[in-house]
Amino acid sequence: MEAIRRGDRGKQKAWVWLMVLTAQRGLCVYCGRSPSTTLDHERPIAGAGHDIWWNFVPACKPCNLRKSKHESAAHWVADMDICHRYPELTRSKWRMSPKVFAGITRRVERVQREIADADRREWFELHYGEEKWGNKTELFKILDRCKAELKGYPHYPWRTPKVRELMGHCTRLICCGYFHPQARLLHAFLDREEVRAFQRAVFNERAHEGEVLGRLVREYLADRQRDLDDEA
Repeated sequence: MEAIRRGDRGKQKAWVWLMVLTAQRGLCVYCGRSPSTTLDHERPIAGAGHDIWWNFVPACKPCNLRKSKHESAAHWVADMDICHRYPELTRSKWRMSPKVFAGITRRVERVQREIADADRREWFELHYGEEKWGNKTELFKILDRCKAELKGYPHYPWRTPKVRELMGHCTRLICCGYFHPQARLLHAFLDREEVRAFQRAVFNERAHEGEVLGRLVREYLADRQRDLDDEA
């Protein structure tokens, strides 16, 4: 069971940071433009919020600071709406356009559904659960590595089927298909350009390299069997 902390703040694991900061396409859920670099408690822990993943949303640092005193994103939107309608009531020089802040509630709801996806959460924990970090520089290096990995897949890996159930290991076909019971290590003799062309073709097919290689081997064996049958 995950510990639910209320009223205090703990150091979150690397995979939780990655799970949140890669949501919303890596952009701040509030302004929708700046890269997300912080975990914001949608319900502040100083109030009724909890220091746990389902209360986190991705935010840039400026938006996180500006929203911090509000009891929720919806409350912040209402406050900004009042400031926009009645600018004489506030001395703040900072303004978020109505077109931007009007979409905050919708974006928060959408990103909370994304973060709550159990398959997605499991993927991050299994792939990055052992990562350690001591400061933000180390954390952001892990984040860059994670983003690069995700860009290497034709679609989100947690949406592909599992090839088997294996406790403590990801077995999603697109990223960890080598756990398939039929997986075997084979060596192919190709030059560098042929390898790249093959990887691009498999990527565009939204398949796993092992799937395509297996298909090619079976087609080769079928052709050989037909040749032997013809000779007989």
